[in-house]
Amino acid sequence: MRLMEAIVAANHAAVEGRAAEAEFHFQADSLPLAALTCIDPRLNKLFPGSLGLTAEQFIWLRNAGNVITSPTSSTVRSLALAIFLKGAQELAVIGHTDCRMTKLDTTELLKRMQVAGISRGALPIPNLTDFFGLFSSEKPNVIKAVGYIRTSPVIPHAIPVHGLLIDTTTGRLEWVINGYEASGLPLETQGVPEDFMHGLGGASGPLKSVGGKMEPLIASEWKPVLPKIGENMPLPPPPAPKAPALKMQPAKQPPPPPATKPPPIGKPPPVYRANNSDPLW
Repeated sequence: MRLMEAIVAANHAAVEGRAAEAEFHFQADSLPLAALTCIDPRLNKLFPGSLGLTAEQFIWLRNAGNVITSPTSSTVRSLALAIFLKGAQELAVIGHTDCRMTKLDTTELLKRMQVAGISRGALPIPNLTDFFGLFSSEKPNVIKAVGYIRTSPVIPHAIPVHGLLIDTTTGRLEWVINGYEASGLPLETQGVPEDFMHGLGGASGPLKSVGGKMEPLIASEWKPVLPKIGENMPLPPPPAPKAPALKMQPAKQPPPPPATKPPPIGKPPPVYRANNSDPLW
């Protein structure tokens, strides 16, 4: 039995009082398990005990509502580093019953923000529902998160990504998505009724239908078009003729005005003595 399947079976046995069946064995190379859960404090006493794992076997990531908003969000970044840095072998998104996020809508959120002095007009966020990851039902939110992880370009395709729901009262785990089903094959969603997806409550994302097929996002490499042997490539059109360069001619300067000669210095007027009409010179 594979790791998560053994965990769920042992969890059910423990919750139902079948202690003899609550032990399970698994291969060491299937651990550690990295799980994303909500920040609800009621989960503090449930993990990792409800999974039957020790702290060393469990990498715990948390955010409000165990929400993932895109295949390259900061939460997916943390899950990728749990794989590449901490050696996580499997991933799980584990929602929980009675999540407070399902009771919060945009109107109520804006009221609480206004009380805190934050006005809607001051927020450079066009869609608050998408930004905060608001949702109205736990299971669709788990399905949406698993879909984003599976289609993320930073998550290895060989890593199983599970979706589960835990009862905050009893600690019982329920399947939402069995991640051992390879991408591209029908998704196994145990415990989800056929008409479940008709009431997704506004959840949207890569997974929009249970039992559909998912293809991983693969970045295709650009390759130049090369001619086949014996085939001539069409010649590119000749370049447009260049316009002749314009040579700037210096502007003609007006001739300088003719130099003027200073007037000749005349003979000074004679100087006379007082009471005498004879000039001194």
